[in-house]
Order: sequence, then structure tokens, then C-alpha cells
Amino acid sequence: MFNERAKAKLERYGEEFEIDSFPFRGVFRVLDSGTLRAYLDDVEAMAVVHPALLLITAGDTPIIVNDTITRDGRTYTVLKVSNHRIGDTTVVKLAVLA
Repeated sequence: MFNERAKAKLERYGEEFEIDSFPFRGVFRVLDSGTLRAYLDDVEAMAVVHPALLLITAGDTPIIVNDTITRDGRTYTVLKVSNHRIGDTTVVKLAVLA
């Protein structure tokens, strides 16, 4: 039930991005340094040279570390992926992009 609700909200309000030329939808947010350090250790955070993004997408989106994502003609690399579950069901995935 939560999975379907999250997926419907992302379809309605998310923006399109591509993984390997396949379209998906998600919500993007620029990460501040505090939130960035919640996902990356100090060495990883220092390697980010331009603003990192947080992508929130459906739980069944096939996204893994080192994937490349294209958004608005710009390419990002996935640094970390976090699955957020309710029970045994992955409801959304969060990905840190740089």
C-alpha cells in the first residue's frame, strides 16, 4: 500500500531522468554539507567538487552505485544508494549523486 502511494506521488510530482537511456521519475534536491555527511564519510565528501544531489525515486528503480544518471542533459554518477523500507517492502530509494 505504501509502495503504491509513493510510486503514484513520484509519477505525479517527480521529474524525468534516465538510467542507461531508460526513463524513470524522481525528486531531486541539492544536498547541503550536513546532509551530505550523513551519507558519505569525510574522504568521500571531500571528493565531491560540485554540488551533490539527492534523488528520491521509486523502490523498484534499478539504480546502483556507479550508475550514471542523465538529468536535463547533465550526467551524474551515483555515489551511494539507500533503500527505505516499510516492513519487507522497499518503498523508496535515495541516491546521492555527484
